[in-house]
This record gives sequence, C-alpha cells and structure tokens, in this order.
Amino acid sequence: MQKASTSAGAKTAGNRKMQKSPNNGAAKAQKSAKTVDTVTDSELLYNPPAFLTAAEKERRKYLQARVRAEGESASTSSKSNATRPTDRKRHLQAEDPLPADANNNDTNKGGKVAQESASTQAAGTTKRKQPRSQGLEQTSPIMVNGEALACPLVRKSLPAAEAAKSCPLPSKKDSVTKSPMTVHEAPKVDSATSNSNEKQLATMPVDIHKTDSIEEGRRVLEWLINPVAVNQFFADFWENNACVVQRKNPNYYSKLMSFKMIDDILMRNRVEFGTNLDVTIYRNGKRETLNPEGRAFPSVVWDFYAEGCSIRILNPSTYLLGLRQVCSIMQEFFHCLVGANVYLTPPNSQGFAPHYDDIEAFVIQVEGRKRWRLYEPPEKADQLSRTSSGNYDQKQLGEPIIDEVLEAGDLLYFPRGTVHQAITEKGHFSLHITLSVYQQQAYANLLETLMPIVLKKAVKKSVALRRGLPLHTFHVLGEVQRTNRCESRDQLVENVQKLVSKYLMPSTQDIDEAVDQLAKKFQHEALPPIILPEEKVRTVFGSRSISDQEGNSVCDYEFDTDTSVRLLRANILRLVNEDDGSVKIYHHVNNALEYCKYEPNFLEILQEEAIAVEVLISAYPYYITVDQLPLKTVARKVEVATALWEHGLLMTEKPFK
Repeated sequence: MQKASTSAGAKTAGNRKMQKSPNNGAAKAQKSAKTVDTVTDSELLYNPPAFLTAAEKERRKYLQARVRAEGESASTSSKSNATRPTDRKRHLQAEDPLPADANNNDTNKGGKVAQESASTQAAGTTKRKQPRSQGLEQTSPIMVNGEALACPLVRKSLPAAEAAKSCPLPSKKDSVTKSPMTVHEAPKVDSATSNSNEKQLATMPVDIHKTDSIEEGRRVLEWLINPVAVNQFFADFWENNACVVQRKNPNYYSKLMSFKMIDDILMRNRVEFGTNLDVTIYRNGKRETLNPEGRAFPSVVWDFYAEGCSIRILNPSTYLLGLRQVCSIMQEFFHCLVGANVYLTPPNSQGFAPHYDDIEAFVIQVEGRKRWRLYEPPEKADQLSRTSSGNYDQKQLGEPIIDEVLEAGDLLYFPRGTVHQAITEKGHFSLHITLSVYQQQAYANLLETLMPIVLKKAVKKSVALRRGLPLHTFHVLGEVQRTNRCESRDQLVENVQKLVSKYLMPSTQDIDEAVDQLAKKFQHEALPPIILPEEKVRTVFGSRSISDQEGNSVCDYEFDTDTSVRLLRANILRLVNEDDGSVKIYHHVNNALEYCKYEPNFLEILQEEAIAVEVLISAYPYYITVDQLPLKTVARKVEVATALWEHGLLMTEKPFK
C-alpha cells in the first residue's frame, strides 16, 4: 500500500526571498543563491518590474480586480461592499509548489523562502516579530516545493517540539489480511513532478472580518489531512475506511502541542485527576486507571509516567490556545463539537486495551512514534457504533487491517466502531492528539428527537390513537405469545402497523423542528469562538466606555441605519420556536471552555423580530445595513441590531472608532 509522504529535504525552486527578522537568521545562512527580491503589492500595481513571474502576474490581476471592485461598491450605498472569499474548493496535492506562510517559516530549511502577504509586508520587521495571541492567517494552508503545508495557526510563544528519534520500522508481528473494509492510504508524493507543476493553489489573502467561517473550517481540515484533498477524503474515507498519512516532517504539528507544554499546563493550572487528567496502564491483558484524588501536581504525574503509565489530558483545548483554534474553527465546518484529548505514553508501554469509540477519530502524532493496529468491528452491528465499547481481550480480535507506525508529523483517521490499540516501542515515547468529530450525529439521533415530536402532534390530532387497547391485548401479544398464531393476534398487529403508517409519517415542519433541537444541543456543547484582533475592534468585545465630565457613562458605539453588520460566525446562533410560543436565539458566544459547564445561553426576542434574524442568517457571509432589516420602524431596526451586537452575535463592517 502506498503511503502519503512529503520529503523535508525536497529541493527548492527558488521562490521569494525572506525579509530579515530575528526568526530567520538560521535560514539566512543556508539561503539558496536563486532567491530574488520581494515585489510589494504597491509595486505590482503601480510600478511593475519588466519581468513578472506567473505567480506575480496572477497576484497583479487579483489586486487590480480588488481595486475595481472597491471602486464599484463605493458608489452603491444600498449594498455592502463585502466580497465573497475566493473559491476554496481546491484539491491540495503534495506535488504543487505553494508559497510558505509568513508566520510559519522554518528556520532550519535552507533555501525555503516564503512570499509574505500584503499586510505582513507593510507591517515591518518589528511588528512581525510580535506573536499574535490568537487568530488564523488570512492565507490558505500552504506548502513549499512539495514540503508539508505550514500550520494555518499564528505562531505562539510556546516551546517547539523536538524532532522524533529515528529508528527502523519494527517487524510486523501480525500480517495484514484482506478484509471487506478496504483500507486506503494517501497517494505517494511524486517529487519528480512537484517542481514542474505550475498550478497555483494558494488563495489570495482576504480580509479576516469578511471570511466565511465554514470555509475557514474547511481550510483547517485541508491542512490537517494534506496531501489528501477534502473531496477525496469524504468520497473514499469518511465513515468507511481508515486513512494513513505519512509525511517525513516531524515539525508539521509541533505548534499544537509538546512534551514541555504538558509540564507547563500542570504547573500553571489546577488540573484535577479524573476530571482533567487520567493515569492509565495496560498490563496483563487488562487496562487499569490509577487516578489518585485531588490536584495533579507535576511531580506526581511524572512519577506515574516514569513507572510506565500513560497520561491522558481530557480537555487540552482549555489550556492550549492553538489547539482550541483548530477545534473551534473545525466545528464550524463539521457543524458539531470537535473535541480533543492528548495522550502521552512512555517507551515500551500501552495505556489502553483494544476498544472502539463512538467518534470519527483523527490521530495527530506530534512527537515520538507509536505503533497502531486497527481491527474490524467484531460484530456487524458495531460498524459506525453510536456508543463506545468495553475493553477487548486480544484473543477476541482477528488479524489487523492496519499495522503501522506513526512518526511525528503523521496522521491516522479511522471511523467510529473501528477497534484500535497502540503501543510504544523500546526507546521511543509517544505524544499524540486525538480529535473527535461527529459524536451522536447520526440519522438515528435525528429520529430519536423527531419521532416523539411526530407522536405528540399525532395524538393531539387523531382520536384513533387515543382509543383504548382491546381487553385481550396482553393475552395475545408479548414475548411469550410469539408462537400463538390466532386471528385476534394478527388483527392487533395489523392495526398497530396501520396506525403507524397513517399517523406517524413526519412532515417537513416536524423534521425542521427536530433539526432545530439538535442544533440547539450543538450551541450548548460548542467551544466559544476565538475573537481575532481584526474582529475585536468590530464587536462588543473591543468596546470600551468612558465617563464624561459629569461622571456619566459614554459608550464608544452608536448604530444607525447605515451601519453594516453580519453574524460573527455562520453557526454562532440558532433561532428556535419553542413549544410555549416563545422565540429564542441560542448561541455559544459565552460558553465555557469546559464541556457544558453552564446552562445553555439564549436571548428571547419577539415573534415579529425573528424575520430580522432570518435575514442576517441568509445574508451571511455578506454584510447588510441596519436599514435592510425587515422591521416596521427605524427605531426597531436600530434597537434589534444594537441588542444582537451587544450580545456578541454581530460584527460591524467598519470599527466604530
């Protein structure tokens, strides 16, 4: 089977020269002689060089189009000048040379240079040196000459992971056998064609406050599974087959987590055994959980680790902003909670017994290496299971369908219901993150919510469903009466089936109502959004009040009919008509970082105001003016927009200051 791999030692074609900064001194010493000076956006527009590369020509066309679009939109007051982000339904391939992210330059790669975005070029060296505490880059996931994509997250001031130790692959103890569950692996990168491919797949920078959060989630998924294209992933792997991506790039995920970060988490936070952290070990064929009570002090945790125990952090996104960014943005794309667990396993150890889970799993190998073996579900009914299994004995399992070693920078995906176990090798520890997706998102979950709604309405409307059962029902129906074939039994069975087919067929309205309930549940579970600096100045989170000379509070914002607004995120809220006739807006703006720590957040509005929220939902990601809200009076339009903005649900196109 072919494995996806991107070589860290691939030759460069000589892209743009990196501007000087304290972060690229090492790269300067190893710089390729083929690099050339960077051409700024202003030069491309107004004073272009005599010779332009293909990428520069495309960039110039893009800038000219932007200038024309802004000129046209400035003359139209009734429409927002927001433009839809460029199309991101792209098929990323490892062989396509793409410009590197300016905030993720690898200082150890000689000759690998990055084309900085227009905003970075204007900022200057000092400004680039300062790390942003939150947010995504405006550019798409990118890569340089066949090398792995740069992480779309902004670099943080956190220790980078060390490269994984190198050792030969262990001999396979269990041969892989043919199985009905076909195992696909990502295509092998062809380095011979990577330099000749002229396709430019990186999208141009866009204004962060105009991006579509669902497309941003897709972008992060692209980076996560690269070089597998998103469309290919959902066609070949999602809910069907396991996928192994091997990159030969140990630093690919290093910004998300490291061994030292775990120690920092334990030092700086009150981490509780059982609540935030588990200590486990698998020995003598059984899994044991060894959690003491109280706080998990570093010295206690590392003593367990030294004795061969695995450490599992249950809510790492609470403490790690970069990992939280990945989860909160991906949940926009998947429309469900994206959870994360961190697993640290010492050498020659196993922390968990073979089992399967009720989630779609993305295993991200951050440091070290670990051997993974996957098995088909023992029973057909366990495929795409809705609940996690107990622990299996090794004798209960057949031959593995996958037996691979993940090294730092590799990824493994497998569907829910896939039995798995992992073990470290002698002399090599392992640190990996498991992202969990699509828990309780099946049709069965929808029907569990839908059918009670349908039944409740049907009983209210139909007297036939309210009639009493025949007196002899208990004597002709039931488990004991299965072999009792009689006319009265058959008649009762037929009556029940007719009632179901006649009265319990859900209407479109019933299905909409059930989906609203599932979406309301997502609003309660979701991680709160991370507000980027560009968004903060346009939202209530950046608002400050001052006092005048008389001591009165003065706000720094004021809405009028010309103010342009849009939703903060595509899935930031859910408009729900409750059974009692009230209309509520459920949202996750103020959710806790811990799972469902607080009661659901909601804002109750008047029935006639719901249409304004519906317009905002349908207009996203575009901005609309307050005057475009379909409410009767100007005062009501301004009042509704102000209330939604003050609850953190809206963002203005321009900052008030």
